[in-house]
Amino acid sequence: MQNVKTIAVIGASDKRNFAVLNELATRYQMLLFDTNEKALNEIYQALLIQNRYAKIEQMPCAVNASWEADIIILSGFCINDADTVQKIKKVATAKTIIIMENDDEFTKSINYQVSFDLIFPHSKIVEVININSDDSQEKEFLLEGHDSSALDTVSHIFEGIGFNTYVSQIN
Repeated sequence: MQNVKTIAVIGASDKRNFAVLNELATRYQMLLFDTNEKALNEIYQALLIQNRYAKIEQMPCAVNASWEADIIILSGFCINDADTVQKIKKVATAKTIIIMENDDEFTKSINYQVSFDLIFPHSKIVEVININSDDSQEKEFLLEGHDSSALDTVSHIFEGIGFNTYVSQIN
């Protein structure tokens, strides 16, 4: 299992992932990037209100955020934004990349998933799908990927912040 200290969130303004980011901010240094600066600042401020002593930084560049991080989370618009994906490709080598999907992105990117493995051939891709959309129920996530150590690391992170995970290793 990888010793994770810093997590970059590329596409951080996706509010559906706020619960995950809020919990991650209690344990990890967070580098947040989004092209929508206003929405990014709103998420940043909300996270600081919830986690007064958190180490959270807004980043003006996806490449710099990704380069400094141990793990990269692609979220929201970034999942299907070829330009952003290509920009971080050079600095994502040997890193775990988490693709955070919600219901509407899942159908769009399920075919794109294969290309994530091709775009990042030297990275470990873990697809994280929120399988419980009801806010009143406990959050549950399906983790899919090829690399068992990356799946273990991501599962450990998500379970460590209080979420249930189901792991599916794809051969």
